[in-house]
Amino acid sequence: MRLVLECAYAAGLLAYEGRNLLVTDAYDDWAVREPADRYGELLRAWWLLGSTPSAARNDEGKALPAVARKAPCSGCLVARQGLLTAAAGLPGSHGVRNTAALGALVAWYRPFAHELPQDSTPFAALIHEAGLLGVLARGALSPFGTALLDDDLALLDRRAANLLPGASGKVRMGADLTAVVTGTPTARLAALLDSLADREAHGTASVWRFGPASLRRALDAGRTPADVEADLADVSDGPLPQALTYLIADTARRHGQLRLAPAACVIHSDDTALLAEIAVHRGLAPLGLRSLAPTVLLCRTPLPKALDALRKEGYAPVAEADDGSVRIERPEQLRATQPLPRPRKATHPVAPASDLPDRLLLAPDREPHPAPDRGIPFGSDTEEILAGCAKALTLTDIRQLAHAIHEGEPITIEYIAASGSRTVRTVSGMDFDPPHLYAYCHLREDERVFTLSGIQAVLPA
Repeated sequence: MRLVLECAYAAGLLAYEGRNLLVTDAYDDWAVREPADRYGELLRAWWLLGSTPSAARNDEGKALPAVARKAPCSGCLVARQGLLTAAAGLPGSHGVRNTAALGALVAWYRPFAHELPQDSTPFAALIHEAGLLGVLARGALSPFGTALLDDDLALLDRRAANLLPGASGKVRMGADLTAVVTGTPTARLAALLDSLADREAHGTASVWRFGPASLRRALDAGRTPADVEADLADVSDGPLPQALTYLIADTARRHGQLRLAPAACVIHSDDTALLAEIAVHRGLAPLGLRSLAPTVLLCRTPLPKALDALRKEGYAPVAEADDGSVRIERPEQLRATQPLPRPRKATHPVAPASDLPDRLLLAPDREPHPAPDRGIPFGSDTEEILAGCAKALTLTDIRQLAHAIHEGEPITIEYIAASGSRTVRTVSGMDFDPPHLYAYCHLREDERVFTLSGIQAVLPA
């Protein structure tokens, strides 16, 4: 598959559209040509390719994408030339028993040839490609390889025309509703049969089978039963089987008995005169109204916009619920979905302002400008706050963490960082400020900030 994609891309049959690899207009022109011409163009693309398509791994062993638009590799092009030169040096009418023996000669003829990391033997991937494309055959250089090495494109086309049969434009119809094409079908024949039948086999002979679903697919595309029969009769090497003509007629008879119309909403009323008036109302033309029955109008505009438009024109429509009942319209009242947490309780009473001079005199060694405390005091609702922030913790872990915060004891936590890495840290001196936990990390020997939602488990220090 890599070989096919890379050669088609190099020949201009495929191109990138953003991140998608799509066929080009050149593919349509290439597909209608004879097999020999198609083969010759792909073979020339491989011969000039600046890479080895079979490369599936890089030097580090990582998988490579196909058609990755890599920089040209001169060593890959040189290796291809060295392989054909080595095969051309064999005696006439002789070939090697094991094609792997040619790999050792490539480096002799082209010392700067590039070898793939995935090759189990020297240049194994390149030799395999040459065999798949018919450049090497029975351990020797084929006539195609000789034409490539001599850079004789006219000789390549002539030899391809001699060895590859032309495309077949006729099909043999069977009474079992099959269509068989021997050899390669022409692009027109393959497109016709693909549109009318399902392909079952592809190889030396291609087989298609007709069925109700495949014929219905053609009718959905706008073809008529007469067109289908005429096109098949034109490519058939005999009269069409009776079973096939009956199947075409039966499928056409059932086709279109049910019809679906696009509609965003439906307007219906028992007042036919009112609906007739709405259908021709100029102000309601943007709604895209279509009369389906005297009492039914289809509307291409969603229901809320259709209601507003009808009401602006002076009508008084009502909307229906899914069960057909009249929908009651009440204005929605917005309400908060998340209640506020309860006020936190402090375990230590706040000292009155009159005690402030005495407390300052009793602590002469205190810092003149202490840092503000960012934590909250431990109280009866500490566990509740932890439970709301640390969703991954069990009730036992929450109580153990709350106790460590309150008593100032060290504790070990299992933590998932923002990068996704999972670590185990022992922390102490914790300041509790939801949704964060400020603590000294013994692993990093520094102050760290932990997100409570990232704590997965709590263990004794």
